[in-house]
Amino acid sequence: MSVRRCSACGAAVQVPEGRRAMTCAFCDSALVDDEAQQAAPVDRVVPFTVPRERAAALLRGFLAGQWFAPESVRRAADPSALDDVLVPFWVYDAVARTTFSARVGIHWYRTETYTVTVNGKTETRTRQVQETEWFPLEGSHVRQWFDHLVSASRGLPEAEANALEPFDLGASLPYAPALVSGVAAEQPTIERDEAARVARQELADLEHKVIASTHLPGDRSSDLRTQTASELEPPRLVLLPVWIAAVQGPTGPLRLLVNGQTGEVVGRVPRSWWKIGGVAAAVLLVVLSVVLCFGVAR
Repeated sequence: MSVRRCSACGAAVQVPEGRRAMTCAFCDSALVDDEAQQAAPVDRVVPFTVPRERAAALLRGFLAGQWFAPESVRRAADPSALDDVLVPFWVYDAVARTTFSARVGIHWYRTETYTVTVNGKTETRTRQVQETEWFPLEGSHVRQWFDHLVSASRGLPEAEANALEPFDLGASLPYAPALVSGVAAEQPTIERDEAARVARQELADLEHKVIASTHLPGDRSSDLRTQTASELEPPRLVLLPVWIAAVQGPTGPLRLLVNGQTGEVVGRVPRSWWKIGGVAAAVLLVVLSVVLCFGVAR
């Protein structure tokens, strides 16, 4: 395999012999030789289980309702436009320890008496009125997290990587050269220190959600504040399967992604203002025709 680096997004990809890809699968920019890039040791590989034709069909279904998508984007669903890339991810196990504080509210009800006038007569009635009494709450939470994924690719930002998840790491295999034969395998371009910062922030966000949903008693809550310290185990490097269609959109390169294991489709589809303008013009012509016909009929 030869190693090439994207001149735009910085992705570093091992390209198999005989594969003549000269543009980046992530952003459609030029690839340049980068033989100085050292191959990082890979721990495990998740093979592709969604074949090319199936990935293209899933993309077509995703784009089916996107009437105003540019034609260049619609062509991304052609099987020949898809690149199969094994994308690197750092995988973390961690123990997260969180302290939290919040206000919890408990509902109680009081009986209220009021009067109404019915047919000129005054009647006294009662109703139940809900009140809430608020109490301060503090606590702690400890949880062990397994197989937390962080993108190790400059070409695949963390937000898009999260949208592609989940991947079943139970189906991963120990690395062997045969598992990456004929497939572009990207080298990690996000270092461990940077990935660890991302992992800690994401685990803190997950802890906040867990505490908000399961650890606050009462009927209501507010002002939840959490502080999380995560002890990260040394990460494992895993290659995960992603089908990528990189095309030139109206404002620059864009990509559509298909999880090569589950078939999940991810991507932001822009609108073609030419198509929108054409539809608006057609509607305007119909309205004018109706108005003119009505005027002639009168």
